[in-house]
Amino acid sequence: MTEGFVMESSQVRLTIDSVTWQRVQLIIEGVLEGDAGPDSIQEMYFENALTGVRSPIHRWSMVDGRILIRYNVTQGLGTTALKSGTWTLRATAMTGEPLALAIAEGLSIPVQGYGGIFRSGSWCYSILPASNAVAAFSLEVAYVRTKGAGRRRIPFGSWIKSLRQNVYRSTFWVLSTLLPKNGRRILFTSDSRATLSGNLQFIHDRMIERGMGADYRMYTKFKPSIRARRGFMDKWLFTAYLAIADVVFMDDFQPMVYKVELDAQVKLVQLWHASGAFKTVGYSRVGKPGGPNPFSKDHRSYTHAIVSSAHDVPFYAEAFGIPEDRVIPTGIPRLDPFYDSVYAERVRAEAYSAFPSARDRKVWLFAPTFRGTGPKNAYYDVDKIDFDALHALCVREDAVVILKMHPFVRTALSVPEEYRDRILDATDMRELNDLLFIADVAITDYSSLVFEASLLGVPMLFYAYDLEEYISTRDFYEEFESFVPGKVVATFDDLLVALRDGDFEAEKVHEFAARHFGDARGGATDRVIDAVVLGR
Repeated sequence: MTEGFVMESSQVRLTIDSVTWQRVQLIIEGVLEGDAGPDSIQEMYFENALTGVRSPIHRWSMVDGRILIRYNVTQGLGTTALKSGTWTLRATAMTGEPLALAIAEGLSIPVQGYGGIFRSGSWCYSILPASNAVAAFSLEVAYVRTKGAGRRRIPFGSWIKSLRQNVYRSTFWVLSTLLPKNGRRILFTSDSRATLSGNLQFIHDRMIERGMGADYRMYTKFKPSIRARRGFMDKWLFTAYLAIADVVFMDDFQPMVYKVELDAQVKLVQLWHASGAFKTVGYSRVGKPGGPNPFSKDHRSYTHAIVSSAHDVPFYAEAFGIPEDRVIPTGIPRLDPFYDSVYAERVRAEAYSAFPSARDRKVWLFAPTFRGTGPKNAYYDVDKIDFDALHALCVREDAVVILKMHPFVRTALSVPEEYRDRILDATDMRELNDLLFIADVAITDYSSLVFEASLLGVPMLFYAYDLEEYISTRDFYEEFESFVPGKVVATFDDLLVALRDGDFEAEKVHEFAARHFGDARGGATDRVIDAVVLGR
């Protein structure tokens, strides 16, 4: 008998010979034998041994003659993580027969052979082979609090925070009860923008252009900066707008949205600020530093998440803890002007106006992402930049560097005075995309800038001096070096050599853009409005 877990009926036999993990996805592989294909299986699920509750498996396919099954444990019960208990794999053939599960003769199951253990400072979430699995493919799931368990005193600060949250929830409930929905109120909001901009602005302004302002009442609520805290009146107004809104457009993580239960008819739309899936976010980071609790409610209430193409749908569904049918590949609204030559000329003129010394010179746009886990501790290793050598190369090549730090980075960038004629600080600019229109080369590391740059055909360099550390703490959806559309360098000296020699591996850019944007050539803003607001 073939070694492995064997599920068989009179017509179909499934031999599972590989079980591995990919972030929070349990990857089960095997071979379907007999007159069988993936369509031979009607349904597949894990069943709780005690309660009989079923956790459906939605994704399986055939790849090179092998069946590939993907099961997301953080969505084991709809938009809730798989709960503690013993869960056994079951399947039903199209004939209606259950596929009996057995273990092949002589097979031993190493307890750590394919188990997933996700840890944080205060909890441990483990999915391991059931120790008593002698005739079934079963998983033992356990969620354990590892810190602060049992009775303890609640610090005064935490008590105040809890009280504020209860007041907020109560206020929201009262307002949403007293002011029923009318289908015509739309809220545009962000915790990372001070004004209406980006995807939010494109949708808002396009609705006005289409004459929808007469039929819809549009509200906006932003913060002075990404690190600012909302004042009392600001919080009250936000609560009121959220309570009465029929459609909510947002573009980033926004805790106040997740703390309330929105009415079932409300459309909550995530216009994520990145244009594609690159470094992991949300539930893809369970068990990583700064990652969420697997049972958190953050993100899970989105009714729509907008992405650039079908390629990115599974990644965003995983990140936000939502079903894939809520992830809509409409394209990215703020990228519509990338196909508009008039817009491009205007943005170029504005960029040269902001940086006149860049005109008629090579422009190297240097835009790294942050290190750390978020706005509270974000930083960049500025000592990894050799300003003296970079300036000397700029002089030699008649180039300027426009240096733009991520808005999360709290420490102000300080370019030495003697280099400021060639090394220009653009950190205070909110829209990085505008600078791409004058860039001859884009230098980054793990920034989603790669997507916009590829659309414009801008060559790229990836200064990844801490790649292994970044993988261990943050990670990517796809293998970094085969994913990025440009040359990867690990030292600043190598970066300078690549700039000097024009060695960018630019041939990768076109294929990358085609994969992540398909044949879309504008019109994403209208597609979002039609799909979400008008329900077409």
